Amino acid sequence: MAKGMSWIKTNVKMTMDESDATVADLITDGCNMGTKSLNRYLNQYRGADHASRELCGRLISIEEKLCRDMKSYL
Repeated sequence: MAKGMSWIKTNVKMTMDESDATVADLITDGCNMGTKSLNRYLNQYRGADHASRELCGRLISIEEKLCRDMKSYL
Protein backbone atom coordinates (compact mmCIF):
# COMPACT_ATOMS: atom_id res chain seq x y z
CA MET A 1 0.00 0.00 0.00
CA ALA A 2 2.75 2.43 0.97
CA LYS A 3 4.71 1.61 -2.18
CA GLY A 4 1.67 2.35 -4.33
CA MET A 5 0.95 5.63 -2.57
CA SER A 6 4.59 6.65 -2.96
CA TRP A 7 4.47 5.85 -6.67
CA ILE A 8 1.28 7.92 -7.11
CA LYS A 9 2.70 10.89 -5.18
CA THR A 10 5.92 10.84 -7.18
CA ASN A 11 4.20 10.59 -10.54
CA VAL A 12 1.60 13.26 -9.77
CA LYS A 13 4.24 15.72 -8.57
CA MET A 14 6.50 15.01 -11.54
CA THR A 15 3.61 15.35 -13.99
CA MET A 16 2.73 18.75 -12.56
CA ASP A 17 6.32 20.02 -12.40
CA GLU A 18 9.42 18.26 -13.73
CA SER A 19 11.88 20.73 -12.21
CA ASP A 20 14.99 19.97 -10.18
CA ALA A 21 13.24 21.50 -7.19
CA THR A 22 10.46 18.91 -7.38
CA VAL A 23 12.95 16.05 -7.53
CA ALA A 24 14.94 17.56 -4.63
CA ASP A 25 11.72 17.90 -2.64
CA LEU A 26 10.84 14.23 -3.18
CA ILE A 27 14.37 13.13 -2.23
CA THR A 28 14.31 15.34 0.87
CA ASP A 29 10.97 13.83 1.95
CA GLY A 30 12.41 10.35 1.52
CA CYS A 31 15.54 11.21 3.49
CA ASN A 32 13.48 12.65 6.33
CA MET A 33 11.29 9.55 6.48
CA GLY A 34 14.37 7.31 6.39
CA THR A 35 16.09 9.23 9.16
CA LYS A 36 12.97 9.12 11.29
CA SER A 37 12.60 5.36 10.84
CA LEU A 38 16.26 4.64 11.52
CA ASN A 39 16.21 6.71 14.71
CA ARG A 40 13.06 4.91 15.82
CA TYR A 41 14.79 1.55 15.26
CA LEU A 42 17.86 2.69 17.18
CA ASN A 43 15.63 3.54 20.14
CA GLN A 44 13.51 0.41 19.79
CA TYR A 45 16.45 -2.01 19.61
CA ARG A 46 18.79 -0.64 22.25
CA GLY A 47 20.18 -4.12 22.85
CA ALA A 48 21.40 -4.55 19.26
CA ASP A 49 25.07 -5.29 18.82
CA HIS A 50 27.57 -2.47 18.42
CA ALA A 51 28.23 -3.11 14.71
CA SER A 52 24.52 -2.90 13.87
CA ARG A 53 24.03 0.30 15.84
CA GLU A 54 27.13 1.81 14.22
CA LEU A 55 25.90 0.90 10.74
CA CYS A 56 22.54 2.46 11.51
CA GLY A 57 24.28 5.62 12.69
CA ARG A 58 26.28 5.79 9.46
CA LEU A 59 23.09 5.39 7.41
CA ILE A 60 21.48 8.22 9.36
CA SER A 61 24.51 10.42 8.63
CA ILE A 62 24.33 9.60 4.92
CA GLU A 63 20.60 10.42 4.80
CA GLU A 64 21.18 13.71 6.63
CA LYS A 65 24.04 14.68 4.30
CA LEU A 66 21.95 13.94 1.21
CA CYS A 67 19.15 16.07 2.65
CA ARG A 68 21.58 18.96 3.25
CA ASP A 69 22.98 18.58 -0.27
CA MET A 70 19.47 18.80 -1.76
CA LYS A 71 18.78 22.16 -0.13
CA SER A 72 20.58 24.04 -2.89
CA TYR A 73 18.02 22.70 -5.40
CA LEU A 74 14.91 23.60 -3.42
